[in-house]
Amino acid sequence: MYGIIPRVFGMTTEDEKIILQLFSLKLVSFKRGVHGEIRGSGLLNPLLDKLSLFTMLILQGKFYSRYKNLGRYRGKRVANSFAPPVGSGPQFRALKGLIKTHLFGRPSPIAMTFAVTYKCQCRCVHCSAANHYRTDVPELTTEEAKKLIDDSLDMGVTIIAFTGGEPLLRKDIFTLIAHVNQKKAMPIMFTSGQFLTDTNVDKLAEAGLYSLFVSLDSTDPEEHDSLRGSPGLFKQAVDGLLKMKSRGVLVSLSSYASRTGTKRGDYKNIYNLAKELGLHNVMLFDSVPTGALLKDTREMLTPEQREEIARYSENIFQNGIVPTLSSQSWQNSIGGYLAGIGCLAGNIQYYVSAYGDVAPCDFTPLSFGNIRKEELKDIWKKMIGHPAYKKRVTYCRMQHPEFRREYIDPIPGGACLPYDIANFERQKIRTG
Repeated sequence: MYGIIPRVFGMTTEDEKIILQLFSLKLVSFKRGVHGEIRGSGLLNPLLDKLSLFTMLILQGKFYSRYKNLGRYRGKRVANSFAPPVGSGPQFRALKGLIKTHLFGRPSPIAMTFAVTYKCQCRCVHCSAANHYRTDVPELTTEEAKKLIDDSLDMGVTIIAFTGGEPLLRKDIFTLIAHVNQKKAMPIMFTSGQFLTDTNVDKLAEAGLYSLFVSLDSTDPEEHDSLRGSPGLFKQAVDGLLKMKSRGVLVSLSSYASRTGTKRGDYKNIYNLAKELGLHNVMLFDSVPTGALLKDTREMLTPEQREEIARYSENIFQNGIVPTLSSQSWQNSIGGYLAGIGCLAGNIQYYVSAYGDVAPCDFTPLSFGNIRKEELKDIWKKMIGHPAYKKRVTYCRMQHPEFRREYIDPIPGGACLPYDIANFERQKIRTG
């Protein structure tokens, strides 16, 4: 995640955070709605909005100055395993993209998540890719996948994240990783960790994998294995992480914070395990109702829980504690807003399915087109021009009730995902 946490001083009321105050006069302050909407409420907020580019650059600089000892990749310093190395070509490209986005108000993509296959040996009860697997359409061929990578690089992408399903079940995964031009972008991968054998670890390192994220649902081995439907997976995942670290690849955990788990403090246990193992980062998503749980919102975080996790993240960043903690709750906080982040979907990120459908992010099951039928750049333009994605927002759309009512609730049960967003327009025409 490309973002930094500023230290936000001041008093906090139920719905307002005051950063700068002169006597009783609020100069810089923000009000936050129950669903994460943020708006300025201080006298100087309009000026701050005009200086948002400089605010972002200052906060980015502070972050990188705090993380000088996280790790190195091919001689260059790394401050976040989901961001390019400091001083590298991809980092300068990412900075250029962020500046263009702020100056011209037109999103420039920085990260692409590519689900190379939906084949998977696990049976996760919470699978975010559920209902994506198809038997009537072939997966992208090696040449089609290479063209997708090249087209993404041409659009300015600097992080290419290979995911699935289980990406290591795709035979040409090492070829695809090696195809990423590291003068322009860094290849990373999300995996369950089951197939991190000595042979595969060597192949991933030789292919030039920059960083690896292993998904972990719980620090309790039995609970993790049960949730994934795969006995012994916890040990395989941890062993695989340590093997990859020994090969010079950056290694991190990917997890999520649910309402029930946050009450127990599970996110702290995940972070502490990563610290104990000497990993580089923890990516902590909110529990987003998607995939197998598309219509089930019971485990979404409360506003108080998101604030709790954001504060926890802020403390780690402010003190330069290793590993870093990239939490979605912070990303959609006031700190994330000031750092120019917010929701990444259809802003600086997009997702491509194993069959070529393009969606705003991994968790948003809405297709804006298919690269087998249209050029990627044209699909991107269509996406960022859509009413739902015209503006950068400060909250996760998939957790917002209005967005869900309009774009998620109408998706028919059992529909193949991602669902063609054009279907909504067709439905309006038929019923109008």
